[in-house]
Amino acid sequence: MSEKVHKLIILRHGESQWNHENKFCGWIDIPLSTKGKGEAANAGKLIHANNLDPDIIYTSKLTRSIDTGLIILQYLNKLWIDHIKTWRLNERHYGQFQGCDKYEVFKSMNFDKEKFQYIRRDYHGTPPLIEGNDPSIDERYNDIPNKDILPKGESLEMVMKRLIPFFLSEIVHHQLIQLDKTVLIVTHGSIVRSLIKYLNKVSDDDISKINVPTGVPLVFEINDLGELVRDYYYLDPELAKKGMEKVKNEGLKKESGGKL
Repeated sequence: MSEKVHKLIILRHGESQWNHENKFCGWIDIPLSTKGKGEAANAGKLIHANNLDPDIIYTSKLTRSIDTGLIILQYLNKLWIDHIKTWRLNERHYGQFQGCDKYEVFKSMNFDKEKFQYIRRDYHGTPPLIEGNDPSIDERYNDIPNKDILPKGESLEMVMKRLIPFFLSEIVHHQLIQLDKTVLIVTHGSIVRSLIKYLNKVSDDDISKINVPTGVPLVFEINDLGELVRDYYYLDPELAKKGMEKVKNEGLKKESGGKL
């Protein structure tokens, strides 16, 4: 008997207005840019063209993730499928850097590229934490009884600690394997990097080299044991490559319009 293969579709949301303006977004609720809406529509086309048919969608609690998902579902004529929103899929919390221009943060570090990239991309790199009241925590988190579990700033390691248990129990072993559903996750760059690290067993050092483009779906094929049966793949490899190069260099120079 051939091995059962379950398909998991994951993508980073389309470009947000602050991606366009080269700012750290984190948990601040920033809408999609015009380009980002186009990227979301293109993601829907790619999913349809590859004969993928999601049965359920997961997004974060942030508008840029939710809107990207809804644009995709509208293209697929599947707005009716179950939609689960969870803070566990929220972007990495960038602490005191949230809302800051990436180039200005780089400048404040005396243009120390190693230090800047350590905070941005290293598995253990942690931004300075928010002290006191966090303005990005609003009524959408009222259903969380203990607000102390919400971050004030995170490394990728910390992101994975709040993400992976939920991902395994709720998505992989329940929806994907037990219920045999095709799952669509529309989330954020650090979450996609975390899932790549976990599923592909990427080392702590090597994860710093992995960048994720906006709006390009990638597919993971998983067996009944929750293991990959082949390498993950982007539905548009060339578009993904261009997007990854852009993300890699964010904040290292300031171009006209404050945009990279």
